[in-house]
Amino acid sequence: MRRVIFALVVALVGGFVCAQENPGYTAEDNPFQGEFAFAVGEPVGLHIILQGVRLESLTLTTLAEVRAGEKVKCAIVVAGKNTVDKPASVATALLLEDGDGKALERVVLDPFKAKSGKDFKNKQQGGIAGDALVAARKVYLFFEIAN
Repeated sequence: MRRVIFALVVALVGGFVCAQENPGYTAEDNPFQGEFAFAVGEPVGLHIILQGVRLESLTLTTLAEVRAGEKVKCAIVVAGKNTVDKPASVATALLLEDGDGKALERVVLDPFKAKSGKDFKNKQQGGIAGDALVAARKVYLFFEIAN
């Protein structure tokens, strides 16, 4: 009987420790693809784990005035933490979509290194069509981790 109680206590403590380690994160297959609600300047909450890399958020902000028919300089920030003991390369692509899921513009970021055991905030800049920024209501994201 004591062995059963001991086994239950160990399982509960182990479950509690694991739950505290990754609160609100979901382990996903690598590469990850998913659709999220989107608004310029608002973080897209990801809360996913791919091969030990926690992806917390992606935020796209404009660095210039949005004008229809023109490219707008934007910054895209991918934030997270690499929880494994070796560096990981993070590849990111996003597809801006309208409310009906129609593709507006595809943006591919340069892969970046996430240092082992460290938080990261990777910021990259690029031009995105003003019309796409105004019409975008969803974003389809692709992430791939390579170690």
